[in-house]
Amino acid sequence: MNKTHKLLWVILSIIVAAVSILPAAAHGEYSNGIIGYNLQKSSLHSVQEWIDGDLTDDAGLGSEWYIIALSKHGDYDFSNYNNALNKYLSKNEVGSASSRLKYALTYVAIGDKTNPYINKALGNSVGEQGIMSLVFGLHLLNNGCRCDAYSVNGLIDELISLQLADGGFSVMGEYGDVDVTAMTVQALAIHYNSNSAVKSAVDDALDFLSVRQLADGGYSAYGVTNPESSAQVIIALSSLKIDVCNDDRFVKNGKTVFDGMNSFRLADGSFCHREGGDSDSTATSQVFSALIAYENMKNCKSSFYIFNQNKNDSEATTDAIITETVVSQSTVEAETSVFVEYTSESAGITIVSESDAQKTETEETRKDTIGSAGLTVILVCAISILMCAVLFATKKHKFAVLVIVAAVAVIALSAGVYGDNDTDTIGSVTISINCGVIKNENKSYIPESGVILEETEIEIETGDTVYDVLAEVCKENGIIFSSNMGYIEGINNIYEMDFGKSSGWIYFVNGESPSIGCGNYELSDGDNIQWHYTCDMGKDLDIVFEK
Repeated sequence: MNKTHKLLWVILSIIVAAVSILPAAAHGEYSNGIIGYNLQKSSLHSVQEWIDGDLTDDAGLGSEWYIIALSKHGDYDFSNYNNALNKYLSKNEVGSASSRLKYALTYVAIGDKTNPYINKALGNSVGEQGIMSLVFGLHLLNNGCRCDAYSVNGLIDELISLQLADGGFSVMGEYGDVDVTAMTVQALAIHYNSNSAVKSAVDDALDFLSVRQLADGGYSAYGVTNPESSAQVIIALSSLKIDVCNDDRFVKNGKTVFDGMNSFRLADGSFCHREGGDSDSTATSQVFSALIAYENMKNCKSSFYIFNQNKNDSEATTDAIITETVVSQSTVEAETSVFVEYTSESAGITIVSESDAQKTETEETRKDTIGSAGLTVILVCAISILMCAVLFATKKHKFAVLVIVAAVAVIALSAGVYGDNDTDTIGSVTISINCGVIKNENKSYIPESGVILEETEIEIETGDTVYDVLAEVCKENGIIFSSNMGYIEGINNIYEMDFGKSSGWIYFVNGESPSIGCGNYELSDGDNIQWHYTCDMGKDLDIVFEK
């Protein structure tokens, strides 16, 4: 064999070895970033374009969590978004106290701390809608805002008084909820080292979160394992300067919270709410917030919800790095492509960047992670490497044979990674949304007829739930809805407890109200879903409750 052939053989062997490990590596890391996903789906070329485009267009309609996270990520111009949010709030009456405080917090995050909406929200919203209106109120006061009805210590005392016997916090009931507990800890965290009562309460809450962690490292809410709960825990622990990857309390069977959260990552870089489901905007934005919170903690920056410090003040070296790359016109590369690479089975984690140039599939063409096909690919590639080694060792190799072996490996890889994934459509369901019991209320967002959505047909796939269908139909029809891990807090700006302590949303399937959460109710072809607002726990509705 001449020198040229030897060189080619070495190159081909390296290629075979490299491609053979790609599927295995992809199984354990976020191979495509969340920002890259958002840029690609709208053919954008920078984070600033995303802010000025999609996020500004959705001002007031759900982009706030991305805006808050991006305010902690880098120096961006939020003026267009700010103007759009001003316009939205001037034209829309926001019924939820927690939502009003969320908008106020967004203004603080983007640097508009003198916006009059902030004082207005503080005056009419703090404590008006249960624990979450206290949590968001404390976030605002932690950032230097002032409220006539509450002081920082007053809010702290009220929150601590709501802690349950199991150490957790909840919107209602006797048992703690993972998300509400984590979000309460996020607000209390800044006072942990200066207030003994806060320290005691937070320590009990951490014990609760540790006990509620699942064997795979993740968390569930309302019976549904999901990434949002994991994300809230990561934000809470990062706010306390606790490294979630290195604290024994939050490592189960060698699995960290990141391990649990990672199982919901889709191939396009986004996240689904329910394992095996489609991309979910809430899940994706909350995971992104968690990544930013963790990166800030590793870089010794301020907590996720503290906005009065310089966002670029960290000189610390860390394994958590989020970088920006130049985006070409031909390939929408991730300006900040975030993924997690596991450096050990026991929670070693690195946040690094990867160009989306390596990703050519979109959400429509590739959604599945490695399964049995991936294992087949790995096996074929491993055999190819072994064949090359044997041929070389026995000196019976020929250049053409090596080329063929390498080609087989590459073809196998392509077949496994880019193979067709058939959509498993099993039929369709119908869904409607009604608030007839309050149609006479004088609110601009309540339809005169009480019908928010006429009966609409939606195709479903195997495993789709009532929650999945509601999320899809609301997105398609521009209807705002707010959920807490499968529990629906509000639809069309109409929220629980807006019209009495027993008011809220109830769903029915085929005329009956199921006894499980909407995120747990799997649908069948032909099911009819109805969402109704009730002012008296369903007693004011003509319904049948499932026994």
